[in-house]
Amino acid sequence: MRKYSVCLSGVIIVMLHFIGCNGFYVDKQLKYEYKSNLNFFDSSFISHFPEKLPNNCSFSTNVSLSKIDYEKVSGFSNFYTDLRIKYSNKQYSKIKNEFITSSKANYDANNKNLLMIFSYSNNLDIHGKIYTDWESPKRRKLAKHNLTNATSLPIPLFQIDEFQSNTFSGLPKDFKIYVIEAKPGKYLEDKYLHDCVCLPEKWKHGYSKGVALSDKRKVIIYWVTVW
Repeated sequence: MRKYSVCLSGVIIVMLHFIGCNGFYVDKQLKYEYKSNLNFFDSSFISHFPEKLPNNCSFSTNVSLSKIDYEKVSGFSNFYTDLRIKYSNKQYSKIKNEFITSSKANYDANNKNLLMIFSYSNNLDIHGKIYTDWESPKRRKLAKHNLTNATSLPIPLFQIDEFQSNTFSGLPKDFKIYVIEAKPGKYLEDKYLHDCVCLPEKWKHGYSKGVALSDKRKVIIYWVTVW
């Protein structure tokens, strides 16, 4: 049987949805988009997300990848959604205290022991031809880091345009990352699961959920990732 392969890294760039939310544009279609993307995940994985889209928010997701024929996919990817909200001082303080109480671990944005979850396809099989060293040197370095130095609970590698930074997590240093829950195991259908040489054996598959908080910006990033 001929094997066809797709590079997930490229697919993610094409299929990511970046959706902004403000008082005028939060309409029925946008609310439906938000809800339908969250519904891809087990309800317990998204219990910390707001049920409704508020003002002053934006969110991104790669859940559209689930519509791809995964038998034709080569490489590893995690499914994720994140929601970014800017709060008033009073709202932020109240919500922050709730998450501090409920989190199992917290990390600085540039903690050098972070275990990061990200798409990775260093070796590709396309029409029977093997392509090696497909990933950038930076990605290969992060993969090696995960296997040799990472000791934290897994978190997503944040790739958010409005909060880009050259830290281990990808977030600016004023953010602090709180992991509410993370467990190893298979939480997706087998057709969505691919092993990755970028992860230690214990965390070959699993899920993680949490928030990233910035006291400086009064911004909370809600996130969930499953792989």
